Amino acid sequence: MVKKILIGLMVTALITLVALPLLAQQEEIRVIYDEGQAQATIKSLTFQGTNFIYLKEMVNLFRLDLEWEAITKKVILTSGPDQVIFFVGSSQIMVNDRIKKIIQPPRFSNGAIVLPVEFLSEILDGVLKAKIDWDPKTRILKVSGGRLNVREVRHSSYLDSTRIVIDLLKPLNYRVRKDLPAQVTIDIYDGECNPDQLSLEINDGRVKNIQAFQLPNATQIVIKLPKDLPYKDFTLKNPDRIILDINPPQKRLGYKITTIVIDPGHGGKDPGAIGRGGTREKDVVLAIAKELKNLVSERLGIRVVLTRTGDYFVPLRERTAMANNEKANLFISIHANAALGRARGEGFETYYHSLALTKEAKAVARFENSAIKLEKGSEEPMDQAEFILWDMAHNTYLNESSELAILVQEELSKKLKIRNRKVGQAHFYVLSGADMPSILVEVAFISNPREENMLRNPDFQKRVAEGLYNAIVVYKRSYERSMGLVGAD
Repeated sequence: MVKKILIGLMVTALITLVALPLLAQQEEIRVIYDEGQAQATIKSLTFQGTNFIYLKEMVNLFRLDLEWEAITKKVILTSGPDQVIFFVGSSQIMVNDRIKKIIQPPRFSNGAIVLPVEFLSEILDGVLKAKIDWDPKTRILKVSGGRLNVREVRHSSYLDSTRIVIDLLKPLNYRVRKDLPAQVTIDIYDGECNPDQLSLEINDGRVKNIQAFQLPNATQIVIKLPKDLPYKDFTLKNPDRIILDINPPQKRLGYKITTIVIDPGHGGKDPGAIGRGGTREKDVVLAIAKELKNLVSERLGIRVVLTRTGDYFVPLRERTAMANNEKANLFISIHANAALGRARGEGFETYYHSLALTKEAKAVARFENSAIKLEKGSEEPMDQAEFILWDMAHNTYLNESSELAILVQEELSKKLKIRNRKVGQAHFYVLSGADMPSILVEVAFISNPREENMLRNPDFQKRVAEGLYNAIVVYKRSYERSMGLVGAD
């Protein structure tokens, strides 16, 4: 009972510290959208020269999604793929995983959350892709572009194809057509955009440039090509986007599985995760990879290539490039998991390359991708917003990768007496661009003392390799039978 009273007093004190006094002056702010095309009025408070607006009014005004955690006083604002996180009473805010600081923190006023007007510039610029012009004398807030639903156009150039990604605030109907042999046009109905922000010069041999136009009832994206090339379009969710592949990669069907690339994670200056007993992930996974190579080579007669055969560093994207250059039919990246903080974690799991659906999957991918900052000339790792928007070079083998991941989990569960954490999906740099079915296996938690001891044990390493080998056998048999290749030369 005493504990509850103390907690209640602490919460009351916190609210008091961050609450505006009742004497704060209440006024109104006039909001003008896009040069007067629409207007609204919102309430505001002025205290010690700072203008505050009500959180709920701002959420309604700009159609944001709101999450509120009462115990921690945490607020999450979401608009499409973008997100702002802040705590009432803190002057630090996180805009798409970038921390920024404002002069006055968000506060309470008579039980409601209020935000300084300057907070709007961070939200509208970072999340709504809009600009504001605040005049405290006239109390007019001008907003330009705050209701854009066609947010950004991005592109990625690969060896034989170019992917164009159009980020949307929400799902929109669209039509793709070829008006000319060397031009692809996308009409996005009810789309609103800033054409200058969406137009791009590419010139990668497949796409010359991208031009955007705002029509009365649609956004039009025109992709100019150097010559007539095939294309494929589709949509993805979470976040919503339209994908256009120019000269899309063709699935290599009808082949026998003759080459497998096995990737022992980390290596050299990148030790990977380190257990409490000093066990290094890079050493364990190399031992497992070598054991797996021997099993596959000797029993199946299949050519196996390791991305590294010793303790040296190989950049993440070079590992996938090696698999593509070797014309591998399967790519398997082997890792050991680690839990954050004091958590131990337990079990094994297998991932294929797709959008991360859970916080756990995002955390695993974030750790495995962190090795990119060790690469010479590399930029810092992508922040979370960019990370979520990272698209696969090829989603052609999504189904096959998923099937292989399921088989790996089934076969490892027969060999390992630890928790089966099931199949997951996330964005991994090491799998990005793989032109074949590809998976990443986390064979156990090196942060768990019990499983760390297992990982050091050659018998456990052998059982992991045997489980992976059995999955390869089942996948190979099933795939080649479905292609009518069983018994073929």
